[in-house]
Amino acid sequence: MSKVFFISDLHFGHKDVIAFDHRPFQNVQIMEEELIRRWNKKVSRGDHVFVIGDMFGGVTTAHAGEIVHALNGRIHLIRGNHDPRGEVFESLFEEVVPSKAIAIRVRGEKQSVVMRHRLLPFYAGNNEGVVQLYGHTHDSAVAKLEDKYLLFMNWLGIPLHAFNVGACRMDYEPRTLEEILENAGLLLKR
Repeated sequence: MSKVFFISDLHFGHKDVIAFDHRPFQNVQIMEEELIRRWNKKVSRGDHVFVIGDMFGGVTTAHAGEIVHALNGRIHLIRGNHDPRGEVFESLFEEVVPSKAIAIRVRGEKQSVVMRHRLLPFYAGNNEGVVQLYGHTHDSAVAKLEDKYLLFMNWLGIPLHAFNVGACRMDYEPRTLEEILENAGLLLKR
């Protein structure tokens, strides 16, 4: 049975992101090789991976194609601000969309998920337990402010189950929704 994974802000080909994110890679080639290795260690050919923006940064379509073909799974791209545009680029993916809503099963129960590259402070279904997955801010000062905002809103009783799934926050590997929720302490052990 296939699995569904999520991640954002991989930034294949983007040399500046190594310093910006304090990534543990010496150069872009080493970063790309390691990102591919970690991805393929978790993802099988039939699995679906939703990349929630910025899969690439400053790459040619040909290089993007090499990366996509080296990765396991069926890749769905939620467009980020660094991703290339164009018909040839978009043909590399199952789909390329600005946002996406899906329902998947987590421990046998249906869970609605909305995905967008940037955090939406309020989104359809937040009061009904819909999970929002986003990226864009990596692990920056802005990301830490977003974390505090989400904690504060939940403390006020406004349920915002939103999670930054940036690669640098997830040890540079795609994760299932169950893993994301467990990491946040939202899944009770059965």
